[in-house]
Amino acid sequence: MFGAVRRCPATLARNLASVSTRTLRTPLAHNSSVLRIPLQAARFQNGSFAAFHNSATKWQQEAAQSIAEDGPVTEFKELATRGLVHPNLINTITNQMKLKTMTDVQTRTINEALSGVDIIAQAKTGTGKTLGFLIPVIQRIIANDPQLGERARGYKRAKPDDIRAIIISPTRELAEQIAVEAKKVTSGTSIITQCAVGGTQKRAMLMKTQREGCHLMIATPGRLFDILSDPYSGVKAPKLSALVMDEADRLMDDGFQKEIEEIKNFLPDPAEVERQNLMFSATIPKEVVGLVRATMRPGFHFAKCVDENEEPTHQRIPQRYVNLNGFENIMPTLYDFVLQAQAKAQAGETRPFKAILYFNSTAEVTLAASVFYKLSGGFKRNTPLSNLRCYEIHAKLTQQQRTRAADDFRAAKSGILFSSDVTARGMDFPEVTHVLQIGLPRERDSYIHRLGRTGRAGKEGEGWIFLTPFEKNEMRRRLNGLPLQDGTHMLETATVDMTQAGEMPENVASILSQVVEAHKKVYPDQLDAAFRGLFGSFQWYGDKHGLLEGANRLAEFGWGMPSPPPPPASLFSGGGGRRGGGGRSGGFGGGRSGGFGGGRGGGGGGFGGDRGGDRGGFGGGRSGGFGGDRGGERGGERGGFGGDRRSGGGFGGDRRGGGGGFGGDRRGGGGGFGGDRGGDRRGGGGFGGDRPRRQFDN
Repeated sequence: MFGAVRRCPATLARNLASVSTRTLRTPLAHNSSVLRIPLQAARFQNGSFAAFHNSATKWQQEAAQSIAEDGPVTEFKELATRGLVHPNLINTITNQMKLKTMTDVQTRTINEALSGVDIIAQAKTGTGKTLGFLIPVIQRIIANDPQLGERARGYKRAKPDDIRAIIISPTRELAEQIAVEAKKVTSGTSIITQCAVGGTQKRAMLMKTQREGCHLMIATPGRLFDILSDPYSGVKAPKLSALVMDEADRLMDDGFQKEIEEIKNFLPDPAEVERQNLMFSATIPKEVVGLVRATMRPGFHFAKCVDENEEPTHQRIPQRYVNLNGFENIMPTLYDFVLQAQAKAQAGETRPFKAILYFNSTAEVTLAASVFYKLSGGFKRNTPLSNLRCYEIHAKLTQQQRTRAADDFRAAKSGILFSSDVTARGMDFPEVTHVLQIGLPRERDSYIHRLGRTGRAGKEGEGWIFLTPFEKNEMRRRLNGLPLQDGTHMLETATVDMTQAGEMPENVASILSQVVEAHKKVYPDQLDAAFRGLFGSFQWYGDKHGLLEGANRLAEFGWGMPSPPPPPASLFSGGGGRRGGGGRSGGFGGGRSGGFGGGRGGGGGGFGGDRGGDRGGFGGGRSGGFGGDRGGERGGERGGFGGDRRSGGGFGGDRRGGGGGFGGDRRGGGGGFGGDRGGDRRGGGGFGGDRPRRQFDN
């Protein structure tokens, strides 16, 4: 897998450089390829920008001929005063977005791209590269149609077949993040931006585009191909003047090469309609070199914005591991960690605490977020976490819910984001001080990508990973060579035996008591799902019986359950006959309070057996799946963890129609988990209505 921190071999870089006739490797102070418009041409006060730019070709020629004598442009405001970029764009960037000085990546790319040449830039995420391609692309649109540079008075409808520029991103989260930035930059113009991504309704997106029109399309490859290849969509790009591929290495890594080639078939012939191509990539593997050869025009520039001597994030950021006594220690130790970090931040000893907590299954994300909501006291004030807002992002939320949570967390000064791996690559959340990984990630690259959410833009950060006894040996193999230090001694709750309540220190007993009580207040369905999700995260682990015993301790001593939920039916072939005659006699059914089925409405019924009394067996009869017939009971209870919980930006949102946060619109009664999917979820449809229940929630 091509990771964001992988460095391309020198031979590949030389290969790419040999394809290009101009390669930018000189230091900024000596870079002569900087653009400058003659001063007499930059007097916008005495004439309209439209009159100055008669055509994009003329503008680019003048820009290319105006090589700066005093060094590159490094201030955004200077782009306007020197006539390089429309002042409406720069006014928005400097006055509304409060940006003044360009980053290294922006300086190296904007100056070159404004001349109209093709560029391949090697740049990492979190370096400001989004503006590095948005500014020249938007300026190119304006240069071709100067009227678009001014804010139209009244309503002026654009056309859906008038796309001037396309930006392709590998994931919907990244595409939506770019779209938000693009709409900010163009807010003072008449340029219409649309975003087309998977996970959203194609019809709704098409109706919006047909109604509003589109000049700038930001899309994921699959959805873009779907729209352009649909003869009835009405979405076309006959005047396309710019094509951008962001995270090109990831586009190739995720297998989008075929889609990209097919997309090109629906774009105008570059020989007939001049098109600028911009490509940004953290690494330059051979697949990207091939894409460059197939896309770029002769004479393209290679802007290397990665310092060969810069230490990678996963080598630079302090990292610690915490060895836990068992699964039951996870949440008490997390709570302990957050309390300590929040106390230091409130005392002014550290920056405001802003953390991302990564879990290996969606169900674990959901449960942890619910527990921390309960620990925060809900709407109560004066609790240790009452001022710390919490957010939640994972694949089973609707796109609207995920976007709302990401935007809110991005804007927050402090808070906790509970997340699955959907935010681990390319997502930029400023000022993140800590990344906590709960359990061993499936791959080494996942660990590195998660860690990369902190320590960005020159800021400091910390990485922590919490490991159970089942993961210690595997950690040495998967994370070998990383600068991990033992931090177990810093958290007393990590090593305490939670099964021995009488032998705990007072402060640990208090933390455990709070955590257990919080688990008792969440819905049993969440506990059941997290219990099963745990086994999905440990499919690689060989000793299933030992794993089951550890999970049972978690349910009993960590969650305070009278008996553990049923594990997945596939955990053992034959139902665990190895223990058939002893200890927990009867495989999964005997032992503690009737095994997994006992004590819940029928006694000792194996995987659910006679649980029909109050729970309807292992999924049957729970009218409404996840949310079931809990209807309005949860209506406004959980509109976020702190602050204004009615905004829908946090955990609960307005569950009667807001669509924000965790539950979205649950109007349909028994709509269960899935946002505005409400309605008929009869017969144990689990998370997604009448869909079949999956074994593991990964």
